[in-house]
Amino acid sequence: FSFPGDSSYYNTGSLGDFWGHGMPEEIEVDAAFIERGRERYNISCAICHGESGNGQGVVSKYGLANIANFYAAPFSDPADPMFRNDGDMFSTITNGKGLMGSYGSNITVKDRWAIIAYIRTLQKSAAANSGDVAPAPATAAAKPE
Repeated sequence: FSFPGDSSYYNTGSLGDFWGHGMPEEIEVDAAFIERGRERYNISCAICHGESGNGQGVVSKYGLANIANFYAAPFSDPADPMFRNDGDMFSTITNGKGLMGSYGSNITVKDRWAIIAYIRTLQKSAAANSGDVAPAPATAAAKPE
């Protein structure tokens, strides 16, 4: 739910005629905010989208097709012509889209942004490869005698 007449990016996800990308300036993205997003995601989204965001939640096992997989190019690759900006995702959570119902009256505006921040964190984690991780330092116990 957002306030009628408030057309700010924070409340709509849009910048004029276009969906915005990135968090609104009113939001401070820190570990606590992302954790809040994880909690809200697991309560409201994971049943369909899966805990990892791959679209394989419990509901998918009962024949509901076309559940968004947040690792698919339209959600994760800004170069994809069908890329879903953060503002578009905010609008979908707020108003629903396709088979997904509206959560605008159930999830606060700030929590919708927290969910999006958490989804983007999941995507970044999945995109990281082993070359992005520094090797563990050798320990004294690991040295041969």
